[in-house]
Amino acid sequence: MYKIIPFDEVEDDLFILPDEIVKEVLDYLHKFQTDPYKYSKPLYNQGGLNLQGYRKTYIANAQYRIVSKIEEDKVKIVEVVAVGKRENKEVYKKASKRIED
Repeated sequence: MYKIIPFDEVEDDLFILPDEIVKEVLDYLHKFQTDPYKYSKPLYNQGGLNLQGYRKTYIANAQYRIVSKIEEDKVKIVEVVAVGKRENKEVYKKASKRIED
């Protein structure tokens, strides 16, 4: 069983999303608790944003993404970094900035 630990800013991400998208995000976070690898794919360098070691999950017909990192060397943790639109790499820019801070 994995523990879900969102960045503090993820609450703000969810607040601005439509209700149906929030519901889908919460459904995936629940699924992440049992097998986050099944519901995500590796991320690499996204237009100059180094997201190596992080993962993405497509939501809302691939219009939005959940960016996360799976920690196996500690307790099994899924760290949720950002949730947002894929358009213009918005969610990847947000995730990259949060990782750097």
